[in-house]
Amino acid sequence: MTDSALGRVLLTLRGVQWILGTKGDPYALMLRAAGDDRAELGRRVRERGPLYWSSAGAWVTADHEVVTAALADRRLTPRPPDTGPPPGEPAEEPAPWDVPSLREALPLAGLPAALDREEYERLRGWAAPVLGEPALRGRPAAAVRAYRHRASAVGERFDLMDDLIRPATVDAGRVLLGVPEHRAVRFAELCGELTGVLDATLCPPRLDAARRYGTALPELRALLARTPDGSGAAGPRDAGRTADADTGARAGLPRRLSAAPAPDGRPSPEDVLTVCALLALVGIDAAANLTGNAVALLLDHPGQWRALCEDPGLARAAVAETLRHAPPVRLHRLYAREDLELAGTRVAADEEVVLLTEAAHRDPRRHRDPERFDVHRPAHDRHPFPEDGRADGLVGPAARLAAEAALRALAEELPDLTRTGEVLRRLRSPITGGVFRFPVARQGNVRR
Repeated sequence: MTDSALGRVLLTLRGVQWILGTKGDPYALMLRAAGDDRAELGRRVRERGPLYWSSAGAWVTADHEVVTAALADRRLTPRPPDTGPPPGEPAEEPAPWDVPSLREALPLAGLPAALDREEYERLRGWAAPVLGEPALRGRPAAAVRAYRHRASAVGERFDLMDDLIRPATVDAGRVLLGVPEHRAVRFAELCGELTGVLDATLCPPRLDAARRYGTALPELRALLARTPDGSGAAGPRDAGRTADADTGARAGLPRRLSAAPAPDGRPSPEDVLTVCALLALVGIDAAANLTGNAVALLLDHPGQWRALCEDPGLARAAVAETLRHAPPVRLHRLYAREDLELAGTRVAADEEVVLLTEAAHRDPRRHRDPERFDVHRPAHDRHPFPEDGRADGLVGPAARLAAEAALRALAEELPDLTRTGEVLRRLRSPITGGVFRFPVARQGNVRR
């Protein structure tokens, strides 16, 4: 599309979401992503029953039991149905009043975040020996050093996301992915340009962001494919290079995935690239937002922040409680492959089912005192949802362990951390609620 045509479509779709929100539909208000109280919207969704039809054209639930059942139902998949050719005149020229769906207007073909559940399960089973939690727990040094290095370099006042969490997470991800050091700057730039790309699959972005995504996505995939074994070969500048100081390109994720046995023989270069792209496009942003959410909650509860500083081993529990209370991915969208029944309601084939996992984790019928953030909450009272069958299963372990490393480094390096302003979140981010600004200072240097 030309800029004029794409801008018209994005603006129209955004206007439709805004109008639907004015009718009081809580899910439509979430789509609007304009600063509404998400906890209150989640309660309003539950008040409408275990599963309700939203004016935004989807079945929606915030019921913990229904979310669990939907995630286990193999008739529901993250991959949307094929929409076919757009409507129009016989000559296939769209009529002026025909507006493409967001998927048609902004394909984002390089973002593998809507595959079939069987594809995610296959990739997870193959990649688990390399990218699963047991394997990654044996390689925490690179992430720990990245966060410690950034924490030791900040001044008296700084932005926690821009100056510490985001660059450290990107650098730890680069080392894990095996991206050579001479491409580190461009890798970081591309990660920055693609911030919020997951949200763009649900909420129309601005025209400049849409064009930026369209340019940066293929470049990032090409950069990942040029890493050693990212596509079966190394580029000329990679030949003979020594490893980075931490784990290096030679021990990076593409090479280790390429060496991992696959059920049908040698892994395909496309599978290696898909896993690496998911980690770079979804995992890094999830890890950064998970860390930002955790620190914000801990600073809001000074006693729990002090407990973490006294015992950095609490980082694992703090991450688990943040995943329950303020996860980095707030909702999941599934599509019915056939007619089915969910929560006593008939869902027709191709219809969308939206699982508000963040709100479901605050379901009072499943959690005790669900609105309370408590790192000491018993593990059996968190009830995490299964990750298999969607992108979380692949990137979740790396994101969690990166957040743990970040909390340990912050607790040990910056125990006097204090917030000096409001934590701001990106607009148009209904899926991630990404942290945009997080002004902080060392407490001893803050003028009272």
